Amino acid sequence: MDITTTRRRRVQAIISDRALTLKAFADLIDRSQGQVSAIAGASAHKGIGNNLARHIEACLDLPKGFLDQPLHDENAAVVTTSTRRLPVLGQASAGKVMENIEDAHVSEYVLAPGPTGPQAFALRIEGISMEPRFQEGDKIVIDPDLEWHNGDFVYAMRLSDNSGTFKQLRTEGDDLYLCAINPSFEPRYTRMDGEWTIIGKARWRVEDL
Repeated sequence: MDITTTRRRRVQAIISDRALTLKAFADLIDRSQGQVSAIAGASAHKGIGNNLARHIEACLDLPKGFLDQPLHDENAAVVTTSTRRLPVLGQASAGKVMENIEDAHVSEYVLAPGPTGPQAFALRIEGISMEPRFQEGDKIVIDPDLEWHNGDFVYAMRLSDNSGTFKQLRTEGDDLYLCAINPSFEPRYTRMDGEWTIIGKARWRVEDL
């Protein structure tokens, strides 16, 4: 993917993720709405040069070079240039560890691919319930500060024992379900009742190289 397309998609993703209008984004980066429309609107036709890319990153408190990182597809891993280190937590125990992260003696960290909330962590996938998209050992950034919606991948915790699970969120009417995408896994659907709470939404898959 060329740098022009990469930067445009990055900016469009930021606008979408933060639920911004083009005008609101233009105000954040101190540019006109017309300029923003030309680089990131539905009919975008101008590229984002180096100076503007670094300006956008500075205005939005993003790591330098963030706009130059290609958006990953569903099976790709992100190679990160960020300097923030996220603790790697086990899928079953992350709910317990998060309560006392300072005393957890975490032995593994990964670099965040981009800006995250203060409680973000990397979840190590365990088991086969999310195959083939997610494999055992994959590290997924979970950010509790992100808003989640139907179809998102989330980390949820069962309050009775603080055990956690990584699943896809599905809605049916007023009910929420945690769905295993592996069709051979049982139970494939777990209805979220008062026993369950969503800790955070999955943002990236990362790996150390």
